[in-house]
Amino acid sequence: MDISRQILEDFQRGHLESFYRELYPSLLRYAERTLGADHAYQAEDCVQEAIYKVYLRRHQFTDTDAIKSYLFMCLHNEIVSLFRKDNSHARYLERRQEPDDDTFFDNMVLQETLDHIHQAVERLPERLRSIFSMSFEQGLKNIEIAQLLSLSPETVKKRKASLLDFLRRHIKR
Repeated sequence: MDISRQILEDFQRGHLESFYRELYPSLLRYAERTLGADHAYQAEDCVQEAIYKVYLRRHQFTDTDAIKSYLFMCLHNEIVSLFRKDNSHARYLERRQEPDDDTFFDNMVLQETLDHIHQAVERLPERLRSIFSMSFEQGLKNIEIAQLLSLSPETVKKRKASLLDFLRRHIKR
């Protein structure tokens, strides 16, 4: 049995030793290189988050190439998310230094809007909620979602349209 097959079988059984031994170093190097010197200390956190996301879906994979591909995509998304949060935090601090009379009201409206969206997402049927999560939270493309859920890309597109229609109807209320 080749090492790739062994990693896949171990990973699907929840045994991560061979997975960490073979894949973790390259994931960490990729994260450190992508994050740059200023954020390299956060590389391990990004790698761990990516591994966790893949681990939750470990039974959906049939070969190590699919795991590696999804893993690097999740890692890339984690890094992008980290940069977005960092930029968002910096913008927040800048705004805090220059108080605005409308800031409190704007934040209250934003929070209420986010609450309405969250409540509407919670009411989505499970098949649509999983597509929402993969598309809008994880940033996957329709074709990637279709592969993970064993659906056609057209079905994913139609379900996304349905979920957006559902959200529009339930958020306006």
